[in-house]
Amino acid sequence: MISHILILTAGLIFLWAGAELLIRFSSTLARSMGVSPVIIGLTIVSIGTSLPEFVVSLIAAIQNTMGISIGNIIGSNIANICLILGLGALISDLRVKRSWVTKEVPVMLGATFIFIFFARTGYYISRIEGLILLLFLIIFLFYLSRISIHQIQEFSKNQTGEKNLTLRRKLLYSLLAILGIVILIAGSKFTVDSGTFLASSMGVSDTVIGLTIVAVGTSLPELATTVVGVFQKETDIVVGNVIGSNIFNLLFIGGSVSSIKPVQVDSSLFQIEFIFLVIASVAIWPMMRIQWNVHRYEGFILLIFYISFILITFTAS
Repeated sequence: MISHILILTAGLIFLWAGAELLIRFSSTLARSMGVSPVIIGLTIVSIGTSLPEFVVSLIAAIQNTMGISIGNIIGSNIANICLILGLGALISDLRVKRSWVTKEVPVMLGATFIFIFFARTGYYISRIEGLILLLFLIIFLFYLSRISIHQIQEFSKNQTGEKNLTLRRKLLYSLLAILGIVILIAGSKFTVDSGTFLASSMGVSDTVIGLTIVAVGTSLPELATTVVGVFQKETDIVVGNVIGSNIFNLLFIGGSVSSIKPVQVDSSLFQIEFIFLVIASVAIWPMMRIQWNVHRYEGFILLIFYISFILITFTAS
């Protein structure tokens, strides 16, 4: 028991260190190349911090622990919105770009409803449905590539101080950002393994473990990235990371895992967990729209909502 607590502590330290490297050097590199931090948050940072969810969900599906696989996706998205954005907003108001409210957030909502629709039909996500999810992801990435060209042109006009980085320094920053992702993944692995052991020793089902312990554990990279990003005033990366991670969780992870092996969905998830996911996903839209900020009091509401989700999930089990 003590050894797992020590591993859990080490995992948290790794998560923080990895997030620090990823945020600091990816944002600096982005500016030196004329790339907007919004694009970096929606792509590189989102993919990097979503890798733990992908690995955990894939391994769980292969090992036939479908509760952890599907629960991890649902629980991570709820945690990203309520726990991570909520905590970030509680530390400091999060500035929101209008394009997120009009473009990226609707994409996240669309991905959420499509994923739920597929999960509801037959209570499993088939290989064909997984491929459709991946197709939507390709369309989303194509959309990002189109808008990034314009953003690079506009953003680069206003950047001067970091444009003169040498090729060697750019390469170094790239390697350090990648190292940050590797450390994040290692930290999440330590955290999830130890957390899962501690939870299972208490007799909790694999679905509940996936929805709570594993979901929070694999979302810790996003959490660490958010906290570090808020303190470094990189709110573009913070909010973009949460939106992007939710999209990648549904389309990339859900699509990849189910295209490899169809994912069974417990019908009981539609009584509580999917309802919480829809409410959280829909509620964040007007929150962002009001004064184009997620305010501290809204962050408090999101955290209360997440605590309620955890308590109801454990009580229902």
